[in-house]
Amino acid sequence: MSPRPAFDALQISALDNTATLLKSVRISDEVVVGGQTDVLRIKALDDTPFGHKISIRDIHSSDSIVKYGEVIGTASRDIPAGSHVHVQNVESNRGRGDMAEQNTPASQLESCEEVFTPKVPDRPIINARSLCYRGYSRPDGSVGIRNLVGIISCVACANDVVVQLSDIEGVACFTHQQGCSQTKPDLALIAKVLTNLAKNPNLGAILYVSLGCESVPTEEIVRQAKTFGKPVEFLIIQKEGGLTQTVEHAKAVVADLKQKIAAAPTQHPFNTLKLGLKCGSSDTTQGLSANVIAGKITDIFTAAGASVVIGETTEFMGAEHIAARRCVTSEVAQEIAKRVSEMEARAKAVGVDMRGGQPTRGNIDGGLTTIEEKSLGALAKAGSSIFQRVIAYGDNVKQPGLVMMDSPGREPEMLTGLAAAGCNLILFTTGRGAPQGFPFVPVVKTTGNENTWQCLQEHIDCYVGKIMRGEESYADATQRLFDEIMLFINGDLTKAEQCRYNNSMNIYVTGPTI
Repeated sequence: MSPRPAFDALQISALDNTATLLKSVRISDEVVVGGQTDVLRIKALDDTPFGHKISIRDIHSSDSIVKYGEVIGTASRDIPAGSHVHVQNVESNRGRGDMAEQNTPASQLESCEEVFTPKVPDRPIINARSLCYRGYSRPDGSVGIRNLVGIISCVACANDVVVQLSDIEGVACFTHQQGCSQTKPDLALIAKVLTNLAKNPNLGAILYVSLGCESVPTEEIVRQAKTFGKPVEFLIIQKEGGLTQTVEHAKAVVADLKQKIAAAPTQHPFNTLKLGLKCGSSDTTQGLSANVIAGKITDIFTAAGASVVIGETTEFMGAEHIAARRCVTSEVAQEIAKRVSEMEARAKAVGVDMRGGQPTRGNIDGGLTTIEEKSLGALAKAGSSIFQRVIAYGDNVKQPGLVMMDSPGREPEMLTGLAAAGCNLILFTTGRGAPQGFPFVPVVKTTGNENTWQCLQEHIDCYVGKIMRGEESYADATQRLFDEIMLFINGDLTKAEQCRYNNSMNIYVTGPTI
């Protein structure tokens, strides 16, 4: 690809009235805006940081703010050309406690048939159908890319026993803050997640640890887990005689489980993989680089018959009409709209204003102004693939293709949900730098923010920011990231695995602790 002309800001769509800065500018600087046929030259009216937006024409109060060719908010005052466009002069139209009856997905998508126009996905950059990888067969037919003994805490009260076993080689420990004094629906959800975590193919055997008086039905969880055909053991602290005796017994159990699952990896077809998608500590570089390349990885996986799971329901707000055009049926489109509407309604019902929570303070510092802008960039991770189904949080994925999981955006709950869905690998895009991994699912980190790459190379696996400046083609960046992913699938350790930054785990609940 021939390099684009040098410019200071990128206009993504010809419809946009904003451009994203590729460098910081000062008042009175001339800003060269590229990305479309005509190059614009605008005088900066404000000091504006890298990754933030400037107006490329005069915008009047109450006019729409447009990026990616889509509305991302409304001007709260007049914004002259060259101004910094951000929270000081833009209002979101979504997730607002003061607009509880307006701008909901249900009103926007009363008839999904009107926007349901699925097309054939883009041809993937890499044909992976004939590829194989080294993995571990499980009794249910799934394949793991790691072969670990999972030690799963059934309740927060058992965490202290479980963490004392985390230094054992070949062991992955899962702890959380749930399992007792919760509503019946939440206990059922926790039980489902704890059961499906045991089904994750990266675990060859499981040891559950409980206190003994928790509300969650531990005996039923263990019974269900045993139906997966893996070795499953269960220890109860109150029966073992306390922490010390439970830990010592657990060590003997783990040693036996490790012997039972000892095996060399064998070759398996690419279509047996399940990839999870996540973005975190987001900034505007993601929608221009890392999420775009992640989308091309998604297209490679789905075209080869593998499964891909995307979640973070709040980050469909303002972009659900785009997702609706990419669903296999109008029923799937309606289901996406319903899940987004329900997530938004939970906040609105109590008069809560999502602004400040989504986007987060870090998102705002990184240039993301509204949840609509964040969502439009986040949806790029889905590439051009067709949504095949919507599943509830913690459900196990059974079909190939792109699946939406109804889930929150925060890392502990989202990564856990992807693991329960059966993902054996997670691709995590980050702008400002999110170091989190997960105990038994390798998490691959990529960023397009050069400052983050330089500062946090201990945590980032791949840098793709050169595509924003035209210094690398999308095809080359995709190939580099895919090659690294294949190394991790075949046993190389991700940065998160190497530094054991893997304690970001919890289970999503919607009700109170009682």
